[in-house]
Amino acid sequence: MDKKSQSLAKGMLIYAIGNFGTKILSFLIVPLYTFYISTEDMGVYDLLISTVNLLCPLITMQIADAAYSWIIRGTAKPRDCIAGSMTLLTFNSVVAVLVTCVVHSFYPIPHFGQFVLLMLSYNALSVIQKFLRGLKNQRLFAISGIVYTAIFLSLNVLQICVLRQGVASLLSSAFIANMLTIGMIYLCEKQVRVNFLKKPDFKVIKAMLVFAIPLIPNQLNWWVINSSDRFIVTAFLGLSATGVFAIAHKFPSILQLVLSLFTTSWQDLAVADQEKPDAFYGDVFKRLYVIAFSLLLPVIPATRLVITWFMDSSYHAAADYVAFLYMGTAFQAFASFYGVGYLRSKDTKQASATSIYGAIINILVHLSLVKVIGLQAASLSTFLGFLVMWLIREKQNRKELNIHIRWGHFLLCALPVLALSIASSYTNTMIDCILTGVGGIAFLVINRAFILGMVKKVLKKA
Repeated sequence: MDKKSQSLAKGMLIYAIGNFGTKILSFLIVPLYTFYISTEDMGVYDLLISTVNLLCPLITMQIADAAYSWIIRGTAKPRDCIAGSMTLLTFNSVVAVLVTCVVHSFYPIPHFGQFVLLMLSYNALSVIQKFLRGLKNQRLFAISGIVYTAIFLSLNVLQICVLRQGVASLLSSAFIANMLTIGMIYLCEKQVRVNFLKKPDFKVIKAMLVFAIPLIPNQLNWWVINSSDRFIVTAFLGLSATGVFAIAHKFPSILQLVLSLFTTSWQDLAVADQEKPDAFYGDVFKRLYVIAFSLLLPVIPATRLVITWFMDSSYHAAADYVAFLYMGTAFQAFASFYGVGYLRSKDTKQASATSIYGAIINILVHLSLVKVIGLQAASLSTFLGFLVMWLIREKQNRKELNIHIRWGHFLLCALPVLALSIASSYTNTMIDCILTGVGGIAFLVINRAFILGMVKKVLKKA
């Protein structure tokens, strides 16, 4: 295994330790929500979280991406990047609170206090965790994920099951977990403990903003593809349908986690790499799409079984919508993979342009089909939006990343999953059990060399 492969594998292992177990726990608690929280309340919660995600790039102005890129490439001193980022975040957070209060006076926001606290703490934690990646402190980054999840889930169980506080407890649990995780990071990483209240270097801030601002529309467009569906579903189908869709959307988050082990470690490696891309880049992408598509073969039918067997009957309809959401998650990972090309070339404007096309496709497909096929329009539009975004990015970054896809092999992997996604709504429990077993065997056979390699590395570390 060459140096780059070793670095990629090491990064994947670290992110896996910090994220996989915690996300699995987050996933396992989903059935708990369905028995204690109604579909309408779950719809309200999902809209609030979607709004927080919408406001995040506007408040942070994506300056953490500039700080991450500059720190990891040695463009500027870490202290200057961190101080500048935190100064901007503090100012924008104050403005955001004032604007939110004004909006609330005209259009009351459910659970307003918890919403504001979550908005502020979520932005702060996401920015600080980006600093850790720039500082190459992946271990603390991983630990911070473990700490957050442990606190969040413990409070969830206490507040939802014991105290019966309902959906408001999800918001307050997230805020408390965010703040305690931030405190832990400040205690453990001295480089993030900068006095940003002193006069910062405005030249650094200005230069970082030139890099970061073009990423804002890019992030907003990602939000349109990922989250705008909730608002369209609410408008056309009601809060109850939004709650069902929210549960359906939680399952692909596990796939997103698995693929992010690849893409996050890959981003750290590729952005820091000063050399011209070689065949290694193409090999990494081939491994990514093979794992992604082969993993969906057992995961799609298995998810249908989980929803049917372990969730309240009011949420069973979610099983019909997970397949295309899984497909969308796979192409989201591919788009993220190719997005590294824009960070390497510092052409962040192109990143925004590609995401605009994906967002337009998403909205047009959803609005055109929502009255015809209902919630399925939301999952299908998500898939098509990310597919279009990735195809454009692949074409634009083909030379920058030196990746030449063997399209015959790619389609051989993708088309069986597409066929399964279309057919999944018409299967029954027996067929889903058979498909899960066959798909699981296929995944192990296809990826046996990669799996054995990762196991050997883990055992060697142990």
